[in-house]
Amino acid sequence: MDVTVNIGVPFGYDNGFVSLASNEHAISFHLEEGTHVATSAIIDLGSVHKAGGARLLGQFSFTYTWSSADRIVTVCGSDFDSPDTMTLATWPEGTQEICRQRASGGGFRYQDLKANPMWNYTTPLTPGVEDIFDGLVKGTNEKLIQALQATPDIAVQVRRPVPKLSPDVHEQLMLVYRNGVFDRVHEANTLLGSNEQLYTIESTFGGEVTLNYKEAFANVIGSTSDPKIAGLSWIQLWANQYGQYPVICTSYHSNGFNCGSSLVGGHVIGGKTAKSMPKGSNSVWIFPICIQHNNDDKVYMEALKYLKGIWLNNYLGP
Repeated sequence: MDVTVNIGVPFGYDNGFVSLASNEHAISFHLEEGTHVATSAIIDLGSVHKAGGARLLGQFSFTYTWSSADRIVTVCGSDFDSPDTMTLATWPEGTQEICRQRASGGGFRYQDLKANPMWNYTTPLTPGVEDIFDGLVKGTNEKLIQALQATPDIAVQVRRPVPKLSPDVHEQLMLVYRNGVFDRVHEANTLLGSNEQLYTIESTFGGEVTLNYKEAFANVIGSTSDPKIAGLSWIQLWANQYGQYPVICTSYHSNGFNCGSSLVGGHVIGGKTAKSMPKGSNSVWIFPICIQHNNDDKVYMEALKYLKGIWLNNYLGP
């Protein structure tokens, strides 16, 4: 799969040490089956005057996972602190002095930006250059995500940090595992046994998933063994992530189905067939659906009212 985005420095910059051109570039990434690092072609960003006028070169890269069978691609969001995030490497042509600007941390600032004796744009000699590159790499990552989300028949999973949760909601999302196997929901003010472990939502929260309009999805059979489905905690997690409380079933009245008004955070998967998912699966999502849809594994649903859901990267796993 190939994806192309148009990027560029928004305005020219020249302070006698470095100059940046405001040219636009069309950069392409090729995504292969599995988990890999996608790398763009090298682009010309300007010149470094103090390096004998050497051209300033740049190259983008990011880590992704692509499953053609499931039609799911996974990338990092611009707010996800990881070495896998979108990275812009820059260097004066003919040198090995590379600086790496990451969309959201994920590295060591000194090694990424300050280790070179010559090419270092974090000093007072280049005011504003770091901000320019920060905006450029974040903007490139957002355009990549938008381009993937606009691709037909693909679900896009974006790694995100866990949203802010109240202590009560956070506690409702904690599970107890006994000898590595799910046992029960943790109850406040109860003690754990010597062979029990407590896991937080951080261990299972992957981020966001975006579906195409009318994209099909179906129930996860047996997800009621995840007791949080019966409560409001999954709904609240969805609401905290997207800044709104769901008021209608995601698949409201699709294909003539009679939806009710009571909603749950339904565990679902892509496609038209409900099925069981093994523990540790990385393609289970949470969408607001009505109780009627949640209890009917014989029908599939469609993304009509909400296109974004919560992605669980370790379904029922410790």
